[in-house]
Amino acid sequence: SSAPGMAGATESIDVTVREREYRVQALNQQDLDRNFSLATTHLFKWMQAARMDMPWMQPGYRAFGLLDPPLPSRRLLVASQMVRLVHPGVLAEAAGDEVVTRCEVGSVGRTSIEFRYRIFFGERLVGSGCTTMVVVAGEPGRLKATPVPEAVRALASSSEGDDRTLLLTTLEGLPKEAPGGAYALPLVVRYSDEDVNKHANHSALPRYFEDAKEAILSDQGAPAALRELAGQQLEAVMVGYSSEARAEDRCEVRVARGSGEGALDLWVVRLAPNRWGGQPGLIGRGRLLCGGGSMPSSEELRIRSSKGTSAASRL
Repeated sequence: SSAPGMAGATESIDVTVREREYRVQALNQQDLDRNFSLATTHLFKWMQAARMDMPWMQPGYRAFGLLDPPLPSRRLLVASQMVRLVHPGVLAEAAGDEVVTRCEVGSVGRTSIEFRYRIFFGERLVGSGCTTMVVVAGEPGRLKATPVPEAVRALASSSEGDDRTLLLTTLEGLPKEAPGGAYALPLVVRYSDEDVNKHANHSALPRYFEDAKEAILSDQGAPAALRELAGQQLEAVMVGYSSEARAEDRCEVRVARGSGEGALDLWVVRLAPNRWGGQPGLIGRGRLLCGGGSMPSSEELRIRSSKGTSAASRL
């Protein structure tokens, strides 16, 4: 039976909501990266914000743990996710726009929930994405998969999402290990990378991917073909998660050209055991799709932006 007060708390949770949106005020200097662009790390964070605003989720998954049958330690972990942009370089057009991330429940499995997203700069659609999450319960570090509550299962979409299909197909075709001779970049996981689950937040891996792309472009000794690809504009980010990364983990980001056009494949590997029982091996892997020509310089983009602002002010 439920603990005292749990039944009443469950009845007060609205489990009929399957769509939510998250708004960010007009972007300014503080929101842009070194390339005068909106970093995809922000997009993944705002995707999280949109889904966490579902009334049956909430901070710390406090509402999710109260759903029937109540399980206070119930929470969700990201298994895979992606962002796909309408065209390469669109993130350099973000300055001055409000960003709206619209989220809805997608496919629901026995222990997994998919969330789907559409991302807008103002009224303009600039990207889409999806996140597949696994329902787990237990203590951090010893979490076990557990069934999706029936009330949430009832919110599932009746159709398969195109982004999810692309993500699953890509990850299935991606080797579990980087090829020999792959470009390698050292990495130490920071305490500030961790979230309330005491592991690196899901948005950390996409940042590691993009950092590696920048490092390759700046490394005169990197293979020419890899540097040429790293110099292209970003079109999509796809990530699959294999194990938890913890603060102080010594890792390596390994990078190689993928099999598809514009594909930059990446693997994040832990190099040594950690004090929480994590063993050497794969933490996550994924793909950056790049294209649309070389990235303009940040100064060129800044000038373009200022011209657009001047033209708008004369209207």
